[in-house]
Amino acid sequence: MLEVDVIHIDPAYREALAASGLARVDQVLEQVNGRVAAWSRTTDTTLVAGAANQPGFYVKRYLYPTWIKRIRTMLRGTFFGTHRGQAEYRALEAMRAAGISAVRPAAFGARRIGHFVAACFLITEEVPEASNLTTFAEHVVSGRQPLSPTARQAMIHTLADQVSHMHELGFSHGQLFWRNILVRSNPDRTPEFFFLDAAPRRWRKVASSQPWWQRELSHLTVSGLPFTTRSDRLRFLLRYFRATRLNAELKRQAREIAAGATQWQRHESQRIKMNRLFDKWNERLMREERLQSSPAVSPAGPGDLV
Repeated sequence: MLEVDVIHIDPAYREALAASGLARVDQVLEQVNGRVAAWSRTTDTTLVAGAANQPGFYVKRYLYPTWIKRIRTMLRGTFFGTHRGQAEYRALEAMRAAGISAVRPAAFGARRIGHFVAACFLITEEVPEASNLTTFAEHVVSGRQPLSPTARQAMIHTLADQVSHMHELGFSHGQLFWRNILVRSNPDRTPEFFFLDAAPRRWRKVASSQPWWQRELSHLTVSGLPFTTRSDRLRFLLRYFRATRLNAELKRQAREIAAGATQWQRHESQRIKMNRLFDKWNERLMREERLQSSPAVSPAGPGDLV
């Protein structure tokens, strides 16, 4: 069958992607440089450095090397329709156009054999100085990242406001777990959040026993269980619902959200563990890179990764 490569690049990123070796489909799919940020059986995400001290790019690749996997993705509507990379690109574009804080998509592309998708990808611009919320929480728990009670409350309120705004506009993120939310501190030390890995835009309820917005609050809840208190979670809900007190209706919502979170608890526990392993691996790589570039630097101290 005929093999066809197609890539769409935001014109604003054409030169930067070319400088990083990401301007063609074959370059993206054969990319082996960069730091691995996430991995699963069918996807990998790497951070590729930008040129001349510019922000880098996250490259998320969906790989379908066997015909069984290609047929499965065909049954999801990709044979004549959009692939995952394109759908996520459009979702992020729509979110940003609506004023929702999301990472900026730079490009998407695919390799097709006939109409079958053999691989596809999404490229987004790196958000400097940001980490995913799970990594941030791990650093707070370990003591590496100080977080005062005032700053903690500001984070809760800011995230609740952004999620509430997104839901009011009718946007369903689809996978609103902490690993899909970036956080960084502004110069005035206020928190700033960015959504990533968004599902395609939806205007109706997802097929579930829960309303779609409540399901996404369950995603947030299960991700936060190892790092938050019950008071933290109630503060978030009060802010999300713009309530001043915990009334009977809010208590009912809180129970349903907590019950919904249980179905993902085992899965999310594994994802948090994987996130921790990737963080340790990348910290080790960065330390080795520093030692190689600065031979005079003394060996790692007791505060570094063991």
